[in-house]
Amino acid sequence: MEARSVRAAHGWAWIIAGTRLFLRSPAQWIGVLLVLFVAMKLVNYVPVLALLAVLLMPVFLAGLMDGCRSLAEGRRLEFTHLLSGFRKNAAHLVTLGGIYLVGNLLILMIVAQIGGEAFTMIAGTLAKNAPVAPDQAEQLQAAAALVTRAALVGTVLSMPLLMALWFAPLLTFFDNLKPLPALKASFVGCLRNILPLSLYGLVILAAMVVLVPFGLKIGLYDIGLWLIAPVFVPSIYASYKDIYVAAPTADKTA
Repeated sequence: MEARSVRAAHGWAWIIAGTRLFLRSPAQWIGVLLVLFVAMKLVNYVPVLALLAVLLMPVFLAGLMDGCRSLAEGRRLEFTHLLSGFRKNAAHLVTLGGIYLVGNLLILMIVAQIGGEAFTMIAGTLAKNAPVAPDQAEQLQAAAALVTRAALVGTVLSMPLLMALWFAPLLTFFDNLKPLPALKASFVGCLRNILPLSLYGLVILAAMVVLVPFGLKIGLYDIGLWLIAPVFVPSIYASYKDIYVAAPTADKTA
C-alpha cells in the first residue's frame, strides 16, 4: 500500500474533516462512543477482561472506521458498526492488538528496570508528607534524574511502536493487509508525514490538556480523550484517506 507525503497544514485539515464527519451524525457518534466508554470502564475492574480489551482495540477501531466510511459515502452511522471488525479480518486485527500489548509490556519492563526503584522511592517520600533532610534531598535529585531518563527512554521506544500501529488496523480492515505488511505500511506512512502528524498530535494534546482539570475534578483522568473522541476518531479516518493512495478501497463484503 503506497503512502504519499502531504504538507504540514494537512494535520489541521484532518481535524476539520473529522469535525465534519462528526457533525453529520452527532447524536449517533456520542451514543456509539458512550457505549464503548462504559464498556471499557467496566472491563477495567477485571484484569483478564482488561487484557482482552487491549487485544480487541484494533477490532473496535476498525468498526469505528467502517462507520466513518459509511458517513463519508452518505450512509448512516449505526451501533452495529462497532462489530464490523469481527466480521472481516478479525484474526489479523486481534494479532495487531497482541503486538500492541506485548510491545507495551516490553517497554514497561525496560522503563521499570531503569527507573522503577527511583520512582518508588520518590512516591514513598512524598506520601510521608514530612520535611526532607539534606541527604534525602540529594537522593531524591538522583532518583528524579533516573525517573526522567526512564520516561525519555519509554517515549523513544514507544514512538516506533505507535507509528507502526497507528494506521495498521485501517490497512488491515480496508485493504486486507496482513499484520506485518500493515505495520510496515503504517510506519512508512507516519515517517513520510512526520510534520502533519506532529501538528495534528499537538492540537489533540492541547485539547486534552485543557480538559485535564475537569477530568481530575470528577475522578476520570482520561475523560479528555473521550470528550474529544467524536472528532478525534473520524479525523484518523480522514488522515488515512489523505495519506494512502486509493484508500479506502470499496468493500464488497459490506
